[in-house]
Amino acid sequence: MSGDQFEALAALLRQRQRQRGFSEYFEIGDLVRFPLGVPYNRERDYRIKTIYNNGFEVECDGFTQAHTDEAALRLGMTHSPNPHVRQP
Repeated sequence: MSGDQFEALAALLRQRQRQRGFSEYFEIGDLVRFPLGVPYNRERDYRIKTIYNNGFEVECDGFTQAHTDEAALRLGMTHSPNPHVRQP
């Protein structure tokens, strides 16, 4: 794939996430938080493990959780303010 094709694919993925209701663009490896979740999880960092066409899998402390788009939006999924570099 050429660079133009990668750029076109990335643009398509951003568009699809916007259509799904997300104002931020998420990629595998991003650190995210769920600020509208239960209090003891609000400031916990989760790493995006998998992105589906209708949800996400996130990982924290060796445990994986699946969230539908609806659940991720309801929990306010957002990028973590944590400065750690994204890791695949």
